Amino acid sequence: MNNAAAHNQKKMSWQLLAILAVSIIPIVAAYIAYYTGWGVPQDTVNEGVLLQPAKNVADLLTEAEGDKPQFADNLQWRLLIPVPADCDKGCQQNLYITRQVHIRLAEKGDRVERYAVNLGGAAGEDFLRSIQAEHPGLKHFSVPPKTWERWLAGSNVPNNFTGDHYYLLVDQVGFAMMYYSLQHDGNQLLKDLKRVLRHSPGG
Repeated sequence: MNNAAAHNQKKMSWQLLAILAVSIIPIVAAYIAYYTGWGVPQDTVNEGVLLQPAKNVADLLTEAEGDKPQFADNLQWRLLIPVPADCDKGCQQNLYITRQVHIRLAEKGDRVERYAVNLGGAAGEDFLRSIQAEHPGLKHFSVPPKTWERWLAGSNVPNNFTGDHYYLLVDQVGFAMMYYSLQHDGNQLLKDLKRVLRHSPGG
């Protein structure tokens, strides 16, 4: 191979590397910024609270009763709302807020699913059946309360689901990665959902 050919081959190799770098670096940077907030101005980071550590919903579903949903089989985002046997005002507020935000997503709403996690046994099932007309599209599954508590043990989520009402945002691969309490309003949830939908596959 003469010097000119070797020079051209080397030049083409560098050009290929440059193209790959231009393609890959923004994706890696976006991933890091999204999950860590690094490099993002603090006033534009998540409205919800990042779950530390993130929790794999598959671990929770091992003890789910009845039909077990598959949380890693498509590109859906999901909201998990724990529902105890006595779904009081705070519990119902979370159901209401998530429903209204889901409606406000309009055409993007089909990329988000809402799941009530029944922690109240038969009483919880009765309550969820009673609100079907008010909450069309709300899916649910049941787990024992102790299973829910074990699943979230060691995380920064409030440990009293009957008093400190909250709900979780689950990413497209099935990890609960953020939570919202009664201190968060619907506009904050809507802002986060629009952001994750815009910057995730399918957006």
